Amino acid sequence: MASSYHLPRVNPCFVTHNLALGGAQTAVLRYISALPEWVRERTTLYSQSDDMPLLDPAEKSGFSCGEVTREAPVDPSSWFLSYGDLSGLPQRPTSLVLHSWDDAGWRFINRAYGDLHGMAVAGVSQQVLDRYAGWAKEKNHDVVGVMTPPVSEFTSAKGKFDPKGRIVVGWMGRPLESKGLMTLPYLLQAEPRMVIRAWTGADTAGLDYTQRTQAEALAKVKSLAEKLGVADRLDIRPLDFNPFNYRHRLDGCHVLLGNSEKEGFLLTAAEALSCGIPVVVTKTCGIANFIKNGYNGYLIDWNSNPKKLARVAQKALLKAATLSTADCLSSAADLSLGANYAEAHRDILGRMTGTCLNHSNANVTIGLRIHKGTDVSKLDDAVQSLASQTYKRFKVKLLVDGPWSFAEPLAKRYGLPLICTGLEPDIEHCSWLHRQAVAECDTEYYKPLDYDDQLMPTYLERAVHMIEQKKADVYGCLLLTHENGEITPRLHWPNKGVETMFSGNSDDNMLPHSSVLLRAEVARKAGNYQERAIGLGADDYHLWYRMHQVGAQFFRDDEVRNVVYRIHEQNSLAIRRARFGDTQKKRKESLLQKAAAAAGIAVMAAPVAAGTVGCADDAAKQPEAKAPDARAEGATPGANPADPPHS
Repeated sequence: MASSYHLPRVNPCFVTHNLALGGAQTAVLRYISALPEWVRERTTLYSQSDDMPLLDPAEKSGFSCGEVTREAPVDPSSWFLSYGDLSGLPQRPTSLVLHSWDDAGWRFINRAYGDLHGMAVAGVSQQVLDRYAGWAKEKNHDVVGVMTPPVSEFTSAKGKFDPKGRIVVGWMGRPLESKGLMTLPYLLQAEPRMVIRAWTGADTAGLDYTQRTQAEALAKVKSLAEKLGVADRLDIRPLDFNPFNYRHRLDGCHVLLGNSEKEGFLLTAAEALSCGIPVVVTKTCGIANFIKNGYNGYLIDWNSNPKKLARVAQKALLKAATLSTADCLSSAADLSLGANYAEAHRDILGRMTGTCLNHSNANVTIGLRIHKGTDVSKLDDAVQSLASQTYKRFKVKLLVDGPWSFAEPLAKRYGLPLICTGLEPDIEHCSWLHRQAVAECDTEYYKPLDYDDQLMPTYLERAVHMIEQKKADVYGCLLLTHENGEITPRLHWPNKGVETMFSGNSDDNMLPHSSVLLRAEVARKAGNYQERAIGLGADDYHLWYRMHQVGAQFFRDDEVRNVVYRIHEQNSLAIRRARFGDTQKKRKESLLQKAAAAAGIAVMAAPVAAGTVGCADDAAKQPEAKAPDARAEGATPGANPADPPHS
């Protein structure tokens, strides 16, 4: 029978009109490449056009994501837009990156998204965000901040500069007068030493009107260059369609000119800086915030008169060509995928894609545990369930039982702080990991979670609400079981009230560890977790017992099943049984049977044994047996809780 339960996927869906050559479309592919690996593998790129010339060269350069489709995905948890069209699509949490701040962009954004409210909004520059500040406030959008488009390469490509030799100036962009195209011939006329390498082309847009306009502008600039006698130094090259390979455009250049009237960012200038090439850009470009005069370039004022703009640009270009490659690279480190972009922008990418694992003002710490030898895809599922939480005041620590060589790549994969045993894995180590996490916990609540567990989206929201409403110290709930692809209610345990379990006997545990949210300070007061795990989950139970002994209040929320427990071939129950033996009841029964056999008494029938066990259980509940035995207490006398566990 099919399950009615469903765990939503974390599946950011990048929506774009097409993947033709353009800054916004190029940025989409690079944004996806900047995502953490576990997110990228679950990301769908949805293009609303068959025109995707960027995609093939991108894939040849190593670009990949979960899926590329021209049909709207059925179940993504969010859209991440680059001028995408949402009309007719199902509503879902939506994030929008604003790329332009000119009037044409303003009209488009209002027409396409004017009826939407409560989006997460980022801008490629502060200028763009400022342009839309009033609009965002009116629509109740969450302004996440500046998310610059990334560049991919980080290398030195600047030509050796000779003050008496030629000066090679790079220029890239659409052939439009608003991009400063007509300035180029006048610049060459004013400076005989200059050669301009202009990467442009009339076929860099999908619309016939735009292609026609660009073709006319290109013909006009060529005619002007012929008229001024500088056509031999205006090296016009068609823009290629590789969004991840651009060094060849800049190799040997001494400086790049970005003289557009107005740009949301100006990706080409960022590309130049990340190749160690200084830039000269107009103050009306978003990247102007990254330019420091005399350090990595110069800023100039835009002028609609191409002759006047050429005179200003000439002086700045001559000075910029002498600037240091190292300084340019240093200024671009946080812009480049080849350097520090992914780390510098991790938080904002997480907020925009709904995949954050660490939030500001956190009051819950989640200790996510895994051991070497397990299927990392199951950890991906657990991480995904955390990212899907409707409650956004938590942070996550990765707890790894295994060597550092196994643990550190995992911590990098998810961008999480790490607690690691540094040893070969052993089931006795898991309690020590949670012990350290609780000891370090600086939030009010601590939540243990294993790699084979998943939280339903409302788990944290409900758990925090109920623990505060009930004035409890420990919260738990019932479980769902994930087995053979189905999620069904777990009915056979817990099967008694939570108040029945404080006997000192771990067999009476009625609080699933995976479902628990607890007050960290009360756990520390009670003695925290064991140093080593023992028995069949007794390390969990003994913490519950000690917390009960210090007066902690417990609440099990039997109205919800907000935790999914995965049954799979690597569950440790069989290993624990082999090492620690059967449960206390079965151990006692076995001891009684052995004693009877030693006395020559044949134990023939189950009812006799059952009756005997019942007496033993009664004895176990006497006051002198209330506290767990010394072995169950687990901690080695005099041991330092910060010491790693021993195999």
